[in-house]
Amino acid sequence: MSDKTSLLYQHFFEGLEQTVQGIVEATSENSEEALTENEKELHRQLLLRLLQKVKKALLNQDSTEELNLDYDATNELAQQGYELEYIIQLLSKFRIYALQEVEHELRRSLDSFQESNQGEQIFQFLYQITEIFDQAIAQSTEYYNSRHQLRLVKLEEELLDLSAPIVPVKENISIMPIIGVMSDDRATHILNNVVPMVSEQGVETLILDLSAIHMFDTYAASRFFTVTGTLSLLGIRTIITGVRPDMAQTTVQLGVKLAHLEVYQDVKTALEKLE
Repeated sequence: MSDKTSLLYQHFFEGLEQTVQGIVEATSENSEEALTENEKELHRQLLLRLLQKVKKALLNQDSTEELNLDYDATNELAQQGYELEYIIQLLSKFRIYALQEVEHELRRSLDSFQESNQGEQIFQFLYQITEIFDQAIAQSTEYYNSRHQLRLVKLEEELLDLSAPIVPVKENISIMPIIGVMSDDRATHILNNVVPMVSEQGVETLILDLSAIHMFDTYAASRFFTVTGTLSLLGIRTIITGVRPDMAQTTVQLGVKLAHLEVYQDVKTALEKLE
């Protein structure tokens, strides 16, 4: 850090702990609900880390784009259940109060700063503070987006499991109701996960019930009969139930050979035939 920047640096960072504590208290007083002592300490750690990054940037004369924010504190806030909106509002308040502290320091020691001709360094100082908080807000948003995407992926996996459950009804006999839409993801899930599970469980007869399927176009039918063909190759007797007239028409249009298919109107009828 050059001599020209040392004056502002010293004025602001000599009492950094006290400055941070004052900002946290001001944030608590201006919040809808006052912060608990634990929340104050957590927020104090977050703000202290961010301002230490400003300090490091000024010392190294580097752009804040090259700094690693570590993200520990904002990550911890998210893990403790704080919503993104709250974290962004918190960081915005921190930024405002931090800039107000700089303004206060400048007004208090205005003559000293004017004599040392530090205008350019002052603007750089303000830029570093703004940039650090902008990065923290951007990273918070990115972190939440990635968490949201992971939750969506997990939810989709759970929905896939629920959309094609294996329900044992008798010894070596199970039912697999197919619910919703026979999408490519669902067909792949059935082939890669459900079919091996059926084989491992020693199921000899599997009833595939289509009564709860919403759409059964030629593509869905093609994927469905890929599943039935795989089951047959594994030596598993496959029975189809719940076929609607539109499904039957789609199957014929697809050119599927019907002779080898064992089809019944509903599950009840299929089970009666198996007795």
